[in-house]
Parts: sequence; structure tokens; C-alpha cells
Amino acid sequence: MLEAVGHEFLGTFFAACDELLSPSGLLMVQVITTPEARYEAYRRSSDFINKHIFPGSCCPSLHALIHACATAAPGLSVIDIESIGVHYAPTLASWQQRFLENLQRVRQLGFSESFVRKFVYYLSYCEAGFATRTLDDLQIVFSRPGNVLSLGGEPSVTAVERYRRGGAHDPSTR
Repeated sequence: MLEAVGHEFLGTFFAACDELLSPSGLLMVQVITTPEARYEAYRRSSDFINKHIFPGSCCPSLHALIHACATAAPGLSVIDIESIGVHYAPTLASWQQRFLENLQRVRQLGFSESFVRKFVYYLSYCEAGFATRTLDDLQIVFSRPGNVLSLGGEPSVTAVERYRRGGAHDPSTR
């Protein structure tokens, strides 16, 4: 959960990864992101999630992530970006349905009505965010320049290349 790192420590995170990653290593992060157009206002404010669910959290923009990496870990570069956010809205709806179907067990475990309401609201809030693309979930792969290590035995194909071939959404248009 890179969101737990917070905006002010993104550079520290990437510097540590750069230091610890082997020369032929790959770094893959999965992170919930906020659109660039809203990011500065978002990170300077407080919302339900960072007040009640994940205090101090921050869902960075793609630009904030890449800037933090380029500044703190110039030895790493992005080789692939995959958006999987489209799958999160139905996933969250399913999680909420299963949670509500198991309310009796939840209560038996000692969780309060306040917790139940907050958790249901949290799941609904996030579902709406992903359904409207106010939130996205990205998988980003970083590598060192000249790293010949490939993913899955084949040369890595970037998300933009897959888009040009008709196989994925172009992440640069967000």
C-alpha cells in the first residue's frame, strides 16, 4: 500500500528501493491514484478515507509518483504501467455484499455499529470513486536503464505499446 507512505515520503521510498534493488532487479508497485488535475487540492485537504480509515494516507497522482522517483532515484525508470482500476468498482461491490451477508458474524466478533457503518460507507465511497474514475489503481514497473531482464521470458511491452496495438487503454491520456 504505497498510499500509506504519504506524499512527503515518496522520494524516501523510491531512494530506498533504488538502494536495495539489485542491478537486474525490477520494482513493481500497485497504488491507488488520484487524477493529476485534482491532486494538489486533494493532498492539501482531508477526506473521509484519510480521516476515518487510513489516517495520514495519500493516493498520489501518477505524475507525483514519477517525479518522486526521477528526483530521488534517477537510476530507476518506468518500463510499464497497467491500469486495473476498472476492476475495482465491481470488486468493492462484491466485498460490500459479502460483508453485509456476514453481519451477524461481524457483530459476534465484537465490531460496533459505528464500525459497520463506517466500513459500508468506505466500500461505497471507494466503489463510486473507481466507477467514476476519480480513483484508479495502477501497477507500475520500474527498472534500471539497460536492464535486459524481461517479464515472463519475453521483452517487456509497455502499456502504451499495447494500446497502439489495440490491447490496452493509453495511460498517458488520463
